[in-house]
Order: sequence, then structure tokens, then C-alpha cells
Amino acid sequence: MSYPIIICEDNPIELKQLNTLIENYLLFHNGFFKIECSVEGPQEVLQYMSSNFPSHGTYFLDIDLQSTINGIDLANKIRESDVEANIVFTTTHDEMAQETLKRKIGAIGFIEKGQTMENYRDDIYGILAYIEKLTEKSKEHHQQNFIFEIGTQIFNFNQNEVFFIEASKIPHQLIFISDNGKYEFYGKLNELERKYPFLFRINRSCLINPSKIRQIDFPIRSILLKNGITKKFSIGKATKLKKILLSLN
Repeated sequence: MSYPIIICEDNPIELKQLNTLIENYLLFHNGFFKIECSVEGPQEVLQYMSSNFPSHGTYFLDIDLQSTINGIDLANKIRESDVEANIVFTTTHDEMAQETLKRKIGAIGFIEKGQTMENYRDDIYGILAYIEKLTEKSKEHHQQNFIFEIGTQIFNFNQNEVFFIEASKIPHQLIFISDNGKYEFYGKLNELERKYPFLFRINRSCLINPSKIRQIDFPIRSILLKNGITKKFSIGKATKLKKILLSLN
């Protein structure tokens, strides 16, 4: 998947400059990042956040945005929505770094605007390379196995082996489909949804692993999985499913 980059800079010339530098970086880094929002005003960023619910985003924010919301206030609001956000401040106000510490923003870096273009570019590229490395390590750390019990046996599956889990006709029993077979065990979909964030609920009775999606037919609300099985999804899931599918490599 591509991780979103969001840029907020009130000066249109500096916004274009920053956008161009990042686009040049992305040309040689294999789709890891994608610029999703590049705007002059903080309200536009907040609108983007409320409509798209980005996760693990990288945010380049000018501290002085010439608005009722400055970059630090904006970062704080971003952090409430995207808890894994990578906040990068671009600023001529080095003294504001202390304020971000007081506010517990957790900025990953500060880039000075007033330096030479070469140093400015190198700082941006260095930050992006660092975030990419950090994200990859985080993905490895958060890789979950799917574990369940049947009688006295405990089964342990890598999340990449999971296709879907759905409710059985037998009360309180679930059906689990993996790369190498079908299993039935007792459990609750709500609990599994909370425990395993990599699963996505497509309707009231089914959780799927989005990485196993082969195709989505939106007019008939049908998902074709890579094992050839099709599943129906609720109409309210269409927007989120489209976003998930487009974000997968």
C-alpha cells in the first residue's frame, strides 16, 4: 500500500516548491508514499481527514499558517485522528520546537525554510527515508498471527494465510477459511474485529482479510477473493472497500 503525504503551507510559492521536491523524491521510491492532500489552509486538511480517515500519514506542516489554527494546533488535531501520524514541521520559527514538546505533539522532525535549497531538499529527503524505514520496521513488529482453539488444540496462522471468518448456522460458532483449509470454532465476530485490526467487516456476519481480495464488483456488491470464493458486502461498506483495494500493492 502507499502511505499518504499531506502538506499544509500557506505560502503558495513555498507550497509548490515543497510539493515538487517531494514528487521528485517519490519518482525513485517505488510507490511507498503518495501525496494525497497539498493545500494552503488548515481547514482543508481537517476536511480531508474527516472524509478519508488516513492512517500512518506523513504531514508536512508550516507552523505559522496565517490562520486561527497554527501548525501546532493542526498537528494536535491530526494526532487525535491519525494516532500513527508522522508530523514534520517546516518553519522559520525554531523557537517553536519547545512548544511542540510542551503540547506532546511528537513531531518527527523540523525543517528550516531559510537554508539553501540543496540543504532544504536533503533535509526533506532524509526525513522521508527515515519515515519509510521506521514504517517498515513497525509493520514487521505489528504483524499479527490469527490464533484460535478447537477443543484441546490451539491453531496459529500467519495473517497472510487468512481469507475470511464468518458466522456459522450453529449459534456462537464461526467458520474460518485459510490457505490450507476450513475450520470451525466457537467465538464472536465483534471480539475478533477488535482483536485483529487487519480484518475488515464487510457485513454483519463476515470479516475478510483485504489482502486476499481479487476483485470488487460494486454494482452487485460482490467481492471475489483469491481462492475463488465470492462474498457480498453491505452498501455502506462500498467507499471504505474502494479505498482499501486502491491502497493495496
